[in-house]
Amino acid sequence: MTQHLFIAPADIQSPRWQQAFPSALIAQDTTHIAQADCVWIVLRDDHDFSQLQTLSETGKKIIALTLIESPQQARQALEAGASGYVHYLAVPLVLEQVAQVVAAGGMWLGADLMRQLVLATARILPVVPVKPVNGTRVDLSQLTSRELAVAELVAAGKTNKEVARELDITERTVKAHLGSAFDKLKVRDRLHLVLVMAGNV
Repeated sequence: MTQHLFIAPADIQSPRWQQAFPSALIAQDTTHIAQADCVWIVLRDDHDFSQLQTLSETGKKIIALTLIESPQQARQALEAGASGYVHYLAVPLVLEQVAQVVAAGGMWLGADLMRQLVLATARILPVVPVKPVNGTRVDLSQLTSRELAVAELVAAGKTNKEVARELDITERTVKAHLGSAFDKLKVRDRLHLVLVMAGNV
């Protein structure tokens, strides 16, 4: 079982952390770092970014917790070695999703930031159905017609809600098709999907 460690000052903590991960350790410093597989660190100042960079050199999964989401801070956190960036008051379900994506080798940004990144990437990289990926071809024929439709719309930067509306299906169905497409195409997150669909991984 993954051991989570949350590093945060005493006045900036959330009960949601232990709701998501009941065995999580919460500390104000790196004392328990050896016991942790995944480290969540609250970012407030340059010292925290420096600490994040040092922690990323340990090879552990690092997730940055922010008080106010901003593209600049997200970029700085990712450059320092974080694999995820999320608001420190995120609900337990979101925290669990972040942990799953990061554990699978993916990257997590807040929904708005990920949408901006996916849209920007989709504009630069046109969706091309089948292209070489790491020397092999992306086989989109393994997707059902509905999974392909969902994947193409998501790769174009649409939210789950927008995809659901466009295809006249529920958001839950969109999530199911998208999850299945992720598994079949072996992609980690929405940005990876954009790159795979564009044949640029």
